[in-house]
Amino acid sequence: MADRVLWNVENLCMEIGRQVLFDHAAMSVHDRERVALVGRNGCGKSTLLKIIAGQEQPSAGEISIARNICISCMPQNFEPDPELSAREVVREGIARFESLLQRYETLPADSPEHEKLEHFLTSHDAWHPQNKLETALHKLSLSGLDRKCRELSGGELRRVVLARAILAEPDLLLLDEPTNHLDVETVAEIEEFLAGYRGACLFVTHDRYFLDRIATRILELDNGKFFSCEGAYADFLIAKEEREYAEDQAENRRRSFLRREIEWVRRSPKARLRRNLGRLKRYDEIASQSAPVRTGRMELVIPRASHLGNKVVDLKNVSFSRGGKMLIREFSFEFAAGQKIGIVGVNGCGKTTLLKLMTGQLRPDAGEIFVAPTVEFNYVDQARVALNPEHTVWEEIGEGRESVNLGEERISIRGYLKRFMFEDERINSQIQYLSGGEKARLMLAKILRGGGNFLILDEPTNDLDLISLRILEEALADYGGCLVVVSHDRYFLNRVCNHIISFEGEGRLFDTAGDFDYYQLKKKERSEAARENSRKTETKVSSSPPEKKNLPKKLSFKEERELESLEKSIAEYETRIAEIEQMFSDPEFFAKHGQDSAVLSREREETAALLEKAYSRWEELESKKESFQERG
Repeated sequence: MADRVLWNVENLCMEIGRQVLFDHAAMSVHDRERVALVGRNGCGKSTLLKIIAGQEQPSAGEISIARNICISCMPQNFEPDPELSAREVVREGIARFESLLQRYETLPADSPEHEKLEHFLTSHDAWHPQNKLETALHKLSLSGLDRKCRELSGGELRRVVLARAILAEPDLLLLDEPTNHLDVETVAEIEEFLAGYRGACLFVTHDRYFLDRIATRILELDNGKFFSCEGAYADFLIAKEEREYAEDQAENRRRSFLRREIEWVRRSPKARLRRNLGRLKRYDEIASQSAPVRTGRMELVIPRASHLGNKVVDLKNVSFSRGGKMLIREFSFEFAAGQKIGIVGVNGCGKTTLLKLMTGQLRPDAGEIFVAPTVEFNYVDQARVALNPEHTVWEEIGEGRESVNLGEERISIRGYLKRFMFEDERINSQIQYLSGGEKARLMLAKILRGGGNFLILDEPTNDLDLISLRILEEALADYGGCLVVVSHDRYFLNRVCNHIISFEGEGRLFDTAGDFDYYQLKKKERSEAARENSRKTETKVSSSPPEKKNLPKKLSFKEERELESLEKSIAEYETRIAEIEQMFSDPEFFAKHGQDSAVLSREREETAALLEKAYSRWEELESKKESFQERG
């Protein structure tokens, strides 16, 4: 890791209302390091990123920034012009290089700035910005870029915004919750991309696998101060526990000293002598020191689940399609009491549709769904749980009542909200002024107050901080009813779930007993078996003798000529495909042919389709010919 400091701040101070975000804090980011910024919701993580990006100004602080560095930011909430296409938004990322290239072309060749720009453009391989755009789109598997932003899903829009930030190849890349709303496959692609990123990266995430793979250092923001730890998330937890233990021991020693000094002052007349004024001054200094502040812990309240019988929810050969797309094909599954099931799959595959079928909000096209009379669903989908920004936290949860029923327990609204870490000031705040994490906690409070013995959570981990996530995991692990969770958080799925239902394309669903890691192992085995079966089938088809009963005795003159022309066409198609593939394998492909990459890709696909069609017809005619020769 290089020693150059890209961004540094000393004595950083900032308050929002009565909340102190930064209290004479200090931190820095060095060249080429990847720093994970962690801390409780609302502590100031997103605000720090905005300060570094120049979008907000702190109350105080000495900030120093390395000369001529580029800083690019992917915010947690980004709303581009809905009428812009995805490609237009992504293209904003290469505006930097296009501007510098235009500047370079207007400068005299012997000017110092001309030489500097030449070195910069070469080091970033930015002589052809369009090529950089196509390369980034390919690496991030972005497609459908001609669609308007208003047509994109949340996950698709986040990938577009990420590509926009990365394309600038900044010296310091800022990412605020980059994995939110993204499926497991997409997160893995982003992990691979960032692992090889040449610049420095400061990111906020709740995805612990993502953090462990990407981060070289963890920076915690706790009660206005920064604490740095090298290593993985487990190392950070150990270091945090040791730090807090040392602080508690020091606080115990401070209190013991104060007790002894108070007793001395009370009992000893000597304490009032002039020569002891220094001792009294030392007492005042130590008494003025504050005790270490500890963040409150969320106390998740999940009402006790009522009894479930042997039958819970039973799906038999259920199928469902929408807009001509098959989402679920002949899926059968029996839910049982005590099961904790994770549902996974790419965005838009039908996960939420399955939940709505189970709860009766949708009817299947085919098959049967049985729900036992003892089942009490607690499922509020994203549309129905939307928080009213004009309401206060109290109004949103209370809905005109002073208390809520939690199973057999009745608790005041204020007491209930305090268990979710909402203090008096925040309880009376409007929702529009809450942080993303506070809104996530409030949403959980709204869902969990409903009780029920069949709990359904749709993406519960988005925006929750790491501490809240651990508490949620522990609470769900102890839940006695049936639990279904839609999530892309691999660590969460491993800790909570004992069964996985996966969407794997074309309406096919698989259920696997075990945690997420075991599911991935079985999925890999299925993929390998499918490839092996495909290979065997192809070998069998190519080696099997053609059937004779329906073949004509002899090819017609027209078919003979067609067979000859097919052989020539097949050779031409294969040659052209080989030429294109050779061009793509050239390390300098984008420098030589970057502008034609889309045309060449399309030509290869079209040629491959023609080749497949030609082969199919050739095999048909050749089979007829061989059959006639065998009979002769």
